[in-house]
Amino acid sequence: MRTAGKARTVAYVSGGFLALTAVVGGAAVALTHTGGATPAISATVPGGDLGTLASVSSRPAPPLPTDGNSGGSETASGTASHASLRVPPLRKLTPPDVIVKLDHPASAHSVSWLRRQAGIRRVVVGDRGRLTVNGTHLNALGVPVTKIRGLTPSLTASSNALWQSIARSELTVSYANGRRLRHHLGQTFVARGPHGARQPLRIGAFATIGLDGAQALLSHPAAVAAGLKQREEVLVVAPKATLDTMTGDLRKAFGQKARLKVTRAPTVDQSQISSYAVEHIPSTYLDLYRRAAVTCPGLPWTVLAGIGTVETGNGTNVHKSTAGAIGPMQFIPSTWAMYGYDADGDGKANIHDPTDSVFSAARYLCAAGAGLGGQSLDNAIFSYNHAWWYVRMVINIANSYA
Repeated sequence: MRTAGKARTVAYVSGGFLALTAVVGGAAVALTHTGGATPAISATVPGGDLGTLASVSSRPAPPLPTDGNSGGSETASGTASHASLRVPPLRKLTPPDVIVKLDHPASAHSVSWLRRQAGIRRVVVGDRGRLTVNGTHLNALGVPVTKIRGLTPSLTASSNALWQSIARSELTVSYANGRRLRHHLGQTFVARGPHGARQPLRIGAFATIGLDGAQALLSHPAAVAAGLKQREEVLVVAPKATLDTMTGDLRKAFGQKARLKVTRAPTVDQSQISSYAVEHIPSTYLDLYRRAAVTCPGLPWTVLAGIGTVETGNGTNVHKSTAGAIGPMQFIPSTWAMYGYDADGDGKANIHDPTDSVFSAARYLCAAGAGLGGQSLDNAIFSYNHAWWYVRMVINIANSYA
């Protein structure tokens, strides 16, 4: 975790107040600070508390200037009142099992019928379309803020500041896809949407989105104002339903032309291991990678091993990096303060201890959505070290170990 794990704070002044963003391991959350007490935001993942992500004022941020559009409790372009920005707390993480893309709006009748089918736990309808923001093309998803939060990766879902930003109709951009926008956090651009629509949008946050294909999130009213196609994406949570049953129900609800993308976390066979892995990974580390991966359902042990191989040669070169990363999995100390885990039960989370370090790396990757597989896994690796060559190298090594 060379440059990826280093926590850094960027300050900017917008509208007469100071705003801060904490960029930690690839997930950046826009935080506003107007003075007063600064309680901590906590983020949680299965298995324990992630620790403090950042501090944010308990007092609400000043409202953004209105552009005259309105959209009820989720008013477009920041016109929502402070009271309407009270987003519901995160109660449970429920990642979608299938995402449906349509070429027509999902009818209320079809959605209602689907919700009544056995095994269907949640159905969330969103808007989709392409936005161009300061020259960057983004596949955007317009969402009902009160319903989508628990469908995102834990680190993103846990940030109240991020969801308040979306409720103000600000834009959250995927950290992995928004490279050209990273220095523009807090700035407002005229976004170009489908069919020539143009809408001022303020970049409120960067985060790991974890919803297949979505590179930006915005509220439903902001999506409507930006010209996104309304009700053409459906996210379905049905963890107990079989894929065959879900597919049949979705075809009945939306027709044969509906495009279905299975996003359910893959079942990973952690027993698969190549002779190459046995030959090249020390037995102690091989055991650690396999045990740690089990703590994050969907995370292949081979990915942990690939990262450990690239970072320190599986513990053979644990010198401090030029970026200040240390230990077998090369954590920056400030990141370790949030993710460090006492995995061996000796009463201390030791950044230099192989057991603690490997289990903490699994914890970090899981918080970034690695357990979801596919592009979410790639994005989680990217959050570990912000370079796509690094992602490709880790995946190639992981494949050789399987």
